[in-house]
Amino acid sequence: MPSIEMAAAEALGRFARYVQSASSHEEAAAAARADLQAAVEVVSRLACGLDLSKVVSSVRVGMIMNRAITGAEPSAAVLELIALALVCRDSSASEASAVTRESEFMPPYVEAAAQEALAAGSMVALFDSPPSDAESAILFHSVQREITLRNPVYPHMLLDTLRGLFGDPAVNDGCRATLGFTGLEAVNVMEAARLLSTTELAKRFARMEAARDASLPYIRSWKDRDKDEAEPPSDEQRAAAQEVFDAVQDLTTNIAQATVIDPDAIAEHTGYEPSTVEAVLDAFTLSPLTDIDQALDRFFRGDNPLRTAPIVTDTQGRRMLVHDALALPAVREVIETRLKAANRKDAYEHHRGEWVENAAIDLLAGVFPDAKVFRAFNYFVPDPKAATPQTDPDRFTKRVEGDGLILIDDVALIIEVKSVALTAEARGGVARRLRGKLRDIVTNAANQAARLRERIITDQRIRLDDGHWIDVSEVREIHTIAVGLEDLSGVTTATTMLVAAGILKSDNIPWTVSVHDLRIVTELLDRPSELLLYLRRRTQLEATWKYRAVDELDLFLLFLARGLYVEPDPHHTAQALPWTGPPSTADLRRYAAQHPQLVASHTEPLDAWYDSQLNPTATPADKPRLATDQKLLELVDQVTSTGAPGWLSTATSLLEGNVKVHRAFGRYAGDLAKRVRRDGQHHSITHLMGETSGKHILLVWVCHGPDEDADTAASDLWQYLHAKKHQTGAYRATCMLFDPTGRDLLRLLYDNRPPRPDPVLDEAATRLIPPQKMKRATLRPIPPRKTR
Repeated sequence: MPSIEMAAAEALGRFARYVQSASSHEEAAAAARADLQAAVEVVSRLACGLDLSKVVSSVRVGMIMNRAITGAEPSAAVLELIALALVCRDSSASEASAVTRESEFMPPYVEAAAQEALAAGSMVALFDSPPSDAESAILFHSVQREITLRNPVYPHMLLDTLRGLFGDPAVNDGCRATLGFTGLEAVNVMEAARLLSTTELAKRFARMEAARDASLPYIRSWKDRDKDEAEPPSDEQRAAAQEVFDAVQDLTTNIAQATVIDPDAIAEHTGYEPSTVEAVLDAFTLSPLTDIDQALDRFFRGDNPLRTAPIVTDTQGRRMLVHDALALPAVREVIETRLKAANRKDAYEHHRGEWVENAAIDLLAGVFPDAKVFRAFNYFVPDPKAATPQTDPDRFTKRVEGDGLILIDDVALIIEVKSVALTAEARGGVARRLRGKLRDIVTNAANQAARLRERIITDQRIRLDDGHWIDVSEVREIHTIAVGLEDLSGVTTATTMLVAAGILKSDNIPWTVSVHDLRIVTELLDRPSELLLYLRRRTQLEATWKYRAVDELDLFLLFLARGLYVEPDPHHTAQALPWTGPPSTADLRRYAAQHPQLVASHTEPLDAWYDSQLNPTATPADKPRLATDQKLLELVDQVTSTGAPGWLSTATSLLEGNVKVHRAFGRYAGDLAKRVRRDGQHHSITHLMGETSGKHILLVWVCHGPDEDADTAASDLWQYLHAKKHQTGAYRATCMLFDPTGRDLLRLLYDNRPPRPDPVLDEAATRLIPPQKMKRATLRPIPPRKTR
């Protein structure tokens, strides 16, 4: 059973036990809280009175070793619970209870007790505030994510972001005046603390592996010796055995020395004055905690004390990072909170907004290198307070701002950037605070984008405040991308809940993504059409009902692997194409058979690829890519390379459908070429197929004959394409004209004109196969049919 299913089964079993033994939510919560407290007491007892630094370091090393054997990822939350329990133990003024002898200290037992505490504590919030409606479900998901998820951003990316945010001189002036150090100094000191700790651990593991390998020949020779000869070990054997012993000691008894923070080493690494290093470390060190119940309550409400104070101190005054994933994320929140309290946030927030906006638009513009890109522009919309309705764009008087607009082919991408930061209250389960922040980030972005979308659709042009106009008359497809600095996966991946809670409207769903996840997505893309297809699928309301994920990257990697496909509603298809007749039994059965799927983590190949890119000693790993037919991808690349009108929508439509469809699409040109070779005539295949949006498009493959001229063939095909599009009511129509060999795409003919009455096309359509004789079209296209 996959680990995610095992975890779900264990959680369900625990939930059932609490419910069956209680008569109310309150009793169930009390039972879970009692188990939590008992487990934490066991953690403290099993720690045997040892220093916090040794206990946490030993458990961490055990987790790393276990991962090497089983592949199980270490739980950062477990380490944090151990640290919090021991901080409270050390800070308590009461007499210490009897402890187990140090010789009986076993890190795996401490870890198991903390796992029990985590499992029980995670149930407390569920019983205290059961998710009875969409809004409370969002709150619950948000809190659970804060409890369990760490390091959602790759450290090298987070480091780039922090250096961008705190690289402004005015921002650093404010930081120094408020905190006594600059933002960049905080970033570099915390990064050094993280890096030196992980490097030292890596050295010790490397020493252990080297000692083991060096000792193997001596162990074999010792085993193979003549048992009757009691020869003492040689000096080399003794040295090898001693090195193994010393290496083991470094990973066990002396492990705290590897994780304890050395301010002098950080000062040498960064080049900063020791006083600066100490000031930064003090700002991120956890204050003493004396009330374990209060600390646990904060932790399991999502307000983890270690989130903003990731450095803990043992009884000897030694400081350590509980784990390296806490170091960099703490920097931004601590500095933002202190700047706000000192009323010095304006310069920082202005720079933060500009930085995130430029970063997001740069990433998206990089996917579409030939696009028209508009940044931070002011434009006019009708003033709803005007005495008379404003309908003429020339007379609009209300000026509003757009963050970004990308026009490529007949597609418009509206970018809204929200660099709003989540407060501790919003993270910690205060419903009204989280609701307010979600509206600030998600709702406002969707509403502002809707304002621009309306102008594109209604006016087909946008009047800027500098007197210029943006022509959007050719736009046929619009998507909104709401980019934020905060990672809200787990909430924004649950689109159906956001709609049910009134945070989003079902007809205005943006792709809400953090700037870091956006960076990863753009780095994984091989083609612009892949992003457009993901936008189509990801913003489909049913997608996050069917695919339930806590991480945006899991959804994107699932899309690369399996397409993120949702069966269309057959009734809607029949309404869109009434001449196709009622839905088939098979279509209805497939649609009804869909059910929600819990999306497991798909990021392991991504982690391996990034590791191989950043670490010269890492095992080479392939980049995750769209898994589909290679011949189809070659066709998509040919279509893309034309740069002709319709290239993007056509390339994207070719990627719609399932594996069987992709295989057919990739081979059609070759199949037509075989027919051309047989009879010397041109041949074609026409498909009417549905897109994710529910609209229908025409795709036509043609190989002209060896005696035909490509230009002449194209002229005839234009007439056919217009007539067939008119006849079927297709939203878009594309004809791909190949040479007689089927290898070279010669022309891309494209018609995206809005349907309108046309007697000439009515007449031309009468000479084509009637729509009633064409099979119903879905993402599974109709069988090949010669239509000319």
